[in-house]
Amino acid sequence: MDKNRAAEGLTRREALRMGAGVLASAAVGGASASDADIWPNPYRDIRGFGYQPSYEATGYSIWRQFQPEKFEVELGTGKRYFPKFNAVRYWLSFDAFAVDPYGFAEHFETAVSIAHSHGLRVIPTLFNNWHSVPEFGGIADEKLRYWFVDYGKKGTSANYVFRPYLEKVVGEHAKDARILAWDLCNEPHNNCGWPLVLEWLTHTYGLCKTLGATQPVSVSVQSQVESVEAISDLFMIHPYFAQADKLAKIAAFARQKNKGVLATECCWGSLDDAKRAQMVASDCGTLARAGIGFMPHALQESLVGDLHRPQYGVISSASSMHFVAMDGSLRPGHEVYNRF
Repeated sequence: MDKNRAAEGLTRREALRMGAGVLASAAVGGASASDADIWPNPYRDIRGFGYQPSYEATGYSIWRQFQPEKFEVELGTGKRYFPKFNAVRYWLSFDAFAVDPYGFAEHFETAVSIAHSHGLRVIPTLFNNWHSVPEFGGIADEKLRYWFVDYGKKGTSANYVFRPYLEKVVGEHAKDARILAWDLCNEPHNNCGWPLVLEWLTHTYGLCKTLGATQPVSVSVQSQVESVEAISDLFMIHPYFAQADKLAKIAAFARQKNKGVLATECCWGSLDDAKRAQMVASDCGTLARAGIGFMPHALQESLVGDLHRPQYGVISSASSMHFVAMDGSLRPGHEVYNRF
């Protein structure tokens, strides 16, 4: 969500300042022959979306007040509007797990099953470092310093608080073919000291591997792929206002490391449907030509920050990034997604 470091760590707010020029220079046609034809990126054909259900504003409330019927209807609506839709990114909530581990695990399994019924593979995002209004929920410097470093003895203590969560979520789905990949943390560079966050992520990556995860494990960054290379089985990026030259640099690094690349967020928001549709065409077209699959943020209008019109809450510079409105209608012009 705060997502934008379009090759050098831009936040969403910073991205807005440079977006118009990029859009003006970006082609909006369908994918064509390009570097994509010579780079065998295994994620090039992913056509997905991030998904936050419409009914709540925070990760805790989404998973505590779980409404499977909303997942069913809203993902089904997305599949109807976007026939190539084949992967969905769910944001999980450690806080909801901490209150009711077994209930959370049941809700997660139900959500994965619903996605599978619509032909979608799932990327679960385990933790979050984007902080919104209302606060979605996520990590913080104080939380890591106490629960990971001090009380958790850098993840080695018997009562390390994040271990049961990872055991239940990752461990019990370690061989689950419905899971496309694990996303350790959304935008970890946004807040907290990076050395601490990297140490925690490195431990978390190792724990996922110890738990037997057969799926790729990675972390969604804006563009700082070199900083997370050691803990990324593929590179997950957030190229808002996607630019071909910057994507080429990431692709070259990925080829060097023999890893794939997937855009787990893209397509900046606007309250103006036509302007937003132009952004969708620009980002998706640029990514398709680069041979990189994409999962715009986000499918459904929601009470979650940056995903709704003003009548549903506070508006930031990202405006709204949804494709499907609260009433189930497709935002005008957003069918352009299907061209790529």
